[in-house]
Amino acid sequence: MRASTSCPTQSLSFRSSVSNVVAFRPQQQASQRGCRQSLVECAISRATKEKRVAELEEALRNSTVAFGVRYNKVNVKNLEAFRRSLPAEAKMYVAKNTLLSLAADRVEGWSELKKGIKLENAWVFAPEEAISSSVKAFLDFEKKLLEPIPKAERSKFQLTDVTGGAMSGSFLDGEQVRKLEKMPTKKELITAIAVMVKKVPTKVAVAIKQVPTKLAYGIKALADGDDNKDLIVGDVFPKA
Repeated sequence: MRASTSCPTQSLSFRSSVSNVVAFRPQQQASQRGCRQSLVECAISRATKEKRVAELEEALRNSTVAFGVRYNKVNVKNLEAFRRSLPAEAKMYVAKNTLLSLAADRVEGWSELKKGIKLENAWVFAPEEAISSSVKAFLDFEKKLLEPIPKAERSKFQLTDVTGGAMSGSFLDGEQVRKLEKMPTKKELITAIAVMVKKVPTKVAVAIKQVPTKLAYGIKALADGDDNKDLIVGDVFPKA
């Protein structure tokens, strides 16, 4: 009798366990499929991130200056217009702060850039010959954003800003970046030096040409000084 009374209970318990296992299996399989899918997605995501970091590293290696532009109040159309206004030698990237920080650590001389990597920025990378024109492009962009706003109200709005940058291993704040608009290019410096060098021989020639005239005047004055014995050489050739 004990066997007969216990069997239904054991049988019910066993069927319930089997049922639970069978019911769980599809969920478990789905979960396992989901895990496998996540691993694939993670691998793709990691590869994409590494590719992005590599692009940022290359941009840093080819740049003399990099600076961040705040864009959270700027629409996509205007930001693209700014990108197109940059000189051909410059590049602009919108990248995650963690990825840019990683690139800055990997490229020698750019670790100071991390001081300005915060919030949301579009990053401009400019080689030496495009520093001034890149900063000027930003300043023009900033002015255009304010054009629809009445002049009396413009001081209340800041639609964009330079958050900071780096150059020659040093961090630059926003104001320092803005001042780079007036930085001459290497070509302009070479031209200015060439003009200065060209002027030097002319000035030297003029000075040499004047020497015989002054010398002749001095000799004549000394000769005339025979009538005035009080004259000394200092009177004839006064010190400059």
